[in-house]
Formats: sequence, C-alpha cells, structure tokens
Amino acid sequence: ETPTTDSPTDAPTETPTETPTTDSPTDAPTDAPCIQPSRGCSPSNGQLGLPNADLCQAACAFSADCNFFSFVPNPLSPGNFLCLRCAASENQDYDQCLDGGGAPNGQCVGGPETCDEPELTPVELLANSTAAVAGCCALAPAATETPPAPFAGSVEEARFEWSLALHAVLKEWQDGLYDDDVAFQAALGPAADTAAAAILDGCGEAPCGYGAALVSNARSLLLLYDGDADRALADDPARRVIFQNYSVFVADAGFFDAATLAAIDAYYAGLPPRLLSTGTLGVGTPDETAFCTMTCKNAFKCGDDAAPGTIVSFTKIGFNVFAEQLGDRSENAFRSNTFGAAWPATPDADGFMSVFRHENAHQFDRTMNTRQQDLRTNIAARCTIDQNWLRAGLFVAQGSNAYFQGAPQEIVASQVGNQYSYSTSTQLEVARYRVDAVGDLLAMEWFVFNVDVVGDETSATFFERLGPGYTAAIPVGLDRAYAGGP
Repeated sequence: ETPTTDSPTDAPTETPTETPTTDSPTDAPTDAPCIQPSRGCSPSNGQLGLPNADLCQAACAFSADCNFFSFVPNPLSPGNFLCLRCAASENQDYDQCLDGGGAPNGQCVGGPETCDEPELTPVELLANSTAAVAGCCALAPAATETPPAPFAGSVEEARFEWSLALHAVLKEWQDGLYDDDVAFQAALGPAADTAAAAILDGCGEAPCGYGAALVSNARSLLLLYDGDADRALADDPARRVIFQNYSVFVADAGFFDAATLAAIDAYYAGLPPRLLSTGTLGVGTPDETAFCTMTCKNAFKCGDDAAPGTIVSFTKIGFNVFAEQLGDRSENAFRSNTFGAAWPATPDADGFMSVFRHENAHQFDRTMNTRQQDLRTNIAARCTIDQNWLRAGLFVAQGSNAYFQGAPQEIVASQVGNQYSYSTSTQLEVARYRVDAVGDLLAMEWFVFNVDVVGDETSATFFERLGPGYTAAIPVGLDRAYAGGP
C-alpha cells in the first residue's frame, strides 16, 4: 500500500489519525424537488463527511467530474453520513440505502449537481471564494461581506460553501485540469492578490462560523501560486519558517502553540534530506507534490461539527495529527517488549510527537526500493509471535504479530516512527536482548532493516532522546556488502 496521504483510506493505523468526521446531520431528506431517495452511487472524486444533503450537493457542483451526488449513512460511524461525488447516477447499490425489495428506503438521498441554482464556472468559483475570505478577516471593511453562495442560507453556510468551492478548484488546478484554461490562468493572479490582502489585514481563524477552513484554503492558494510562504503566512512567522525550510504547510487553524511548532521544526531539521525530499515531498515519485500538508482536522471543528477539517488539504501528500500540544500526554514506545514489562530506564516519549513521528514515517515507505520492499515482506513472513517484532507491546486486541501481518503499511511507521526516531540505541538494546535471551534474530533483522530504510549508500542517522519532544540526529557510517545491497 502507498504511504498514507490525506485521501481517505480504510487501512488500519496504529494511532488513528482522527475520529469520525461528521456531525449528525439535520434531516437527510430535503425539500428540494430534484433531491430524492437514492440507491447510492460510485464516487469518482472521493467522499466527504458533511452535515447535510444540501452541502453535499454543493460539493458536487464545485467538482468538475461530479454530475450526481448521493448522501448515505456512514457504515463506520452510526448516525453520521458520507457525501459521495459521482460521475454517474445510481450506479452502485448500498445495503443501507435499500429496503428488502431493493428499492430506496429513504435513508439515502441524491440528485444532480444542481437543481435550479446557476452552475458557476471555475473562474467564478475562484473569484467568489477568495472574495469571501475578506469577510473572515478582522480588519476588512464592512463592504467586503461574504458573497452569497448558490446553496447557502446563512453567512456561515456561505463561508462553508466557498470553502468547498475553493478546495475543489485548488485540487483540480493542482491536478492540471486548468493548465490550458486561459481565463482561469488569468484569474489566478487577481484571486491570489485578494487572498493576500485579506490575510495581511489580519484574519480570524475561529472554527465556528466556518472562517477557519476558508482562510486555510486561501493560504494554500497562495502557497501554490507564489511557491513560497511570504504572503500566505505573512502573519504567522513560526509556520512560515517551517514551510520555507521544509515545504510543509501546518494547517491547524492556529491551534498549535509555540512549543509544539518548535518541536515540529526541530524534527524536520534532523531528518535525513532523502527522507524529506523523496518521502515527505515525493520528489521523483508519482506522488511528487508542491508541498506537503500537515493537518490537524479536529482543530477546525465547531462543537461536534468536524466537516470543515475534511476540506483543508488537497495536496498529493499529506497527513493528519491529533489536536493536542507538546506535553499534553506521554507514550512508552518500548512497552512490554519481549519480556512482559516496559524497557527499563527509557523515559516516555511525548504523546504528540509520537503521533507526529509515526505519521511522518508513513511517508518513508515511498522511499523504499524493490530490494527493501522484498526484505520487509521476507522478514514479516518469518515472524510468528508478537516477540518477533520490535513493537511487541502494541495495545491491539489481536496482538502485534497479527496486526502487522494484516497491516504491513504500519511496519515502518511504527518501528521507525515511534521507536527508532525516538531512541535508536534503545531499539538496538531491545533487539540484542531478544538475541541474548532466546537466540531469536528476527528483532535484530528488523533493526538492521530500519537502518537500511533511514540510511543511504554509505551513511545513516541514529536518533537519541534529548528531552520531551526532542531528539538529536547523529550521523553514522554504513558499510554495505556491495553497492546498492544490504
């Protein structure tokens, strides 16, 4: 499986990136005559957690490849709904949408991308959505109120719709859909100037009112258009430095405090350049992206409404972390390894940084060559018990061995992200203990595999804990059996 991105996935994760992403909808059916009970459709442009069918229809209208939408119950989150954006109508039956005879049961509704509303062009969507940004900014004149949106009633709903619109247009622009659209290319500069002026005035990013998602997407527009963070993060020096140095956009609605941002910066400063370029940014891979988006989706929640956090990232590579700060909690990354008790004398890792390192390490899968992928498969195939794994003490019901066998995409994220990049020497101690105690070499094979993934032809990096949230990156030499080999 490819490394985790912002795109939804059903693959299990050791530390889930988020809780279910919708609030309970208002009544699923709507009075709009063209929206009717639906059997479901097959999404061509992913799925979103949205609070009602009207916003689902708006999300479809703003996407170039969506002609029909279906608003269906989320099978993984009872009481919540998913918005499916589809190229064709009712081309897939969802069990939860049907009664015993195969007819729609009223739980699901769907319809065309618009009813009587005008369908706006990409240029109009870009212009109106960036004009709406000014309505979220503290020093904007009263004349620059949020433009009314095609499907919205209140100003808050209009802001959410323009967030949907800007998110959809940016993703399609990034994907090359408008490369030959002369009018769209001409509209980008004025739209970027509008967004930049609003941000420079000073933008409030309070989650309630839906301004935070809109402003975050405006920042993304400027990052993509300008290629730097000078205007996008003109009011935010800490996040601007992280972007300028590492091409990572921290999209958190201003949630993270100064200490947390400093720890994020320090982590990237110690990351081997190859892991940052090929892993985090996908350079030279099919996932190559202008920048990586690090989201904190729950920071965009308003009460129980988590929908805004689902529309703040469109880049090909991205990951999500919990809404917590450095120091909020701790994690024993070496708990219960091979001998039933936590490894002695290793202080707990910071909880936020454990999740952050884990999600970053998911990107390292992208750097692996065929030999390394085959090596991972080979070692895993010979593991039969939890103690064969460096992360033997995972809190998972099925045990570590069953977990990693069923979710190989978690191997590097867990063993490199949670352990190796926190204290390499402790991980080596665990591997050596397993050899000395019972003659089992598999944990040591995993350690050498980790060094191989993190390293290059002649060198690697070890990491050692400096204090809560911080590690030292220590360069070490490698002597391989042959060029390009183990």
